[in-house]
Amino acid sequence: MSRTPLPIQTVTTVLIIIAIVVSAGSLSYVMGISGKIEKLTDSVAELESTIGELTSTEKEVVSAVGEVADALGVYGESLVALEERIGEVEEAGKLPEAPDYILIGGCLPMSGPAAEAGIALKEGIEIALDEINEKGGVYIKAYGKKVPLKYLFEDCQSKPDVGVSVVEKLITKDKVHMIIGGCAFHSSVTMAVMELAPKYNIPMTSIEPVSYEISKKILNDPVRYKYFFKTSWPAIAYAKGAFDLFKMLADTGKYDPTVKKIAYVVEDTDYGRSNADINQEYMEEIGWEVVAYEVVPLGHTDYYPQLSKIKALEPSWVFTCFTALSSGVAFMKQFREVEIKAHPYAIYYPVNPEFIEQAGEAAEYLVWHPLMWDPNKMPRVKILHDKVMATYGVLSRSDHGSGYDAIYIAADVVERAGNLEPDDLQEALETLNLRGVTGTTTWDPDLPHTGLYHADPEVGSPCPAAQIVNGVSFIVMPEAMAQLYAPSVYELPPWIEAP
Repeated sequence: MSRTPLPIQTVTTVLIIIAIVVSAGSLSYVMGISGKIEKLTDSVAELESTIGELTSTEKEVVSAVGEVADALGVYGESLVALEERIGEVEEAGKLPEAPDYILIGGCLPMSGPAAEAGIALKEGIEIALDEINEKGGVYIKAYGKKVPLKYLFEDCQSKPDVGVSVVEKLITKDKVHMIIGGCAFHSSVTMAVMELAPKYNIPMTSIEPVSYEISKKILNDPVRYKYFFKTSWPAIAYAKGAFDLFKMLADTGKYDPTVKKIAYVVEDTDYGRSNADINQEYMEEIGWEVVAYEVVPLGHTDYYPQLSKIKALEPSWVFTCFTALSSGVAFMKQFREVEIKAHPYAIYYPVNPEFIEQAGEAAEYLVWHPLMWDPNKMPRVKILHDKVMATYGVLSRSDHGSGYDAIYIAADVVERAGNLEPDDLQEALETLNLRGVTGTTTWDPDLPHTGLYHADPEVGSPCPAAQIVNGVSFIVMPEAMAQLYAPSVYELPPWIEAP
């Protein structure tokens, strides 16, 4: 006997039930229906075993039940398939597993002649890491959560070959997501390490190196150095700043020597030479004569041969550039001892808070760049200074600020990128504009991937000129920042005859 087809109303009712289940998207409800179908199928099987004992009417009823069982079986299979599909969709919708850390690495001179700077950079980095990680880390959209930062420190020992070796290890073995500080301090190390950015297509920044040669490499081949960014301004900020200072003193009649001679004594690094070379070009353009250009090893402390030569040449300015504190202290003491009747000028070494104490009277009347760090006059600096004192028990310096800002740059870039993919991190670096402790890090429109030098710290990074008088450094230009120290004014060194 053939089975009577299910009434269309019954099928329609079943379909409506299934549609409701699907639209509800309830996996647990689907599973409940499936279980009921299985129980119903078992009951139908028991009934069919007794069909032979039933009347024709009863058999017709059983036949109808069979049709229902068949229909429910088909739709039961559909529900199971739907159940599996829902599981697949839910699995696909899950966020990828976040890494334990956002890994950042870099090399610093933590030993050797520039260790003071390297250690201060490291301490600034550590303070920033603690602040960010105390709040859970950096939010990354791709993972839907915050991920803590971890910085892997390597010592470059102030040597380019060592820098390349340790940074390559960070990239290939430690698998860092970014290099922040390749190198953190030395221009000469950076010139070598920056070649790893295009080799491995990894986002990389320097921190403090200023050599114009770094910027020129990027300018001449921006495609190759797509992933490399020099967050500090170029040496022109120092060299041109020195020229502007000399010119300001001359134009205002504060120091306008009739003898237009200048001597240079700088360390044998890209940093030292580039500052001297650029300043020399500016000075020669206005008629000054370069009577000496002395280059000494990094960490040098015996300047008597150079100073004896310079004294005989009678320059009006003596331009110096050293990164080692010991070099600067030794030079100024010997400069005063030899009694050269010239005005001393310095780049970098007076930023060390110990310089004035160690140089003593020999530091008086020195003019220098850059005074970016004064806890007594700069509120943002004061906050970090207090943290450095509380954490490490040492006087803070601008290197602390540079390391601190570098980590906040990394955090800003990762959060805006929304993931840790190299190309997305690179794009976020392209649009960097972040106010830090001493200024704003963004890019020079004329020098790709090079920090913008600007007198206004809300626009770029300033490079203020200062003078030491009565054991205290104060800003003499730019005028806007010099107002912080009013009524302090420039004083002509007493060993130079007034005009």
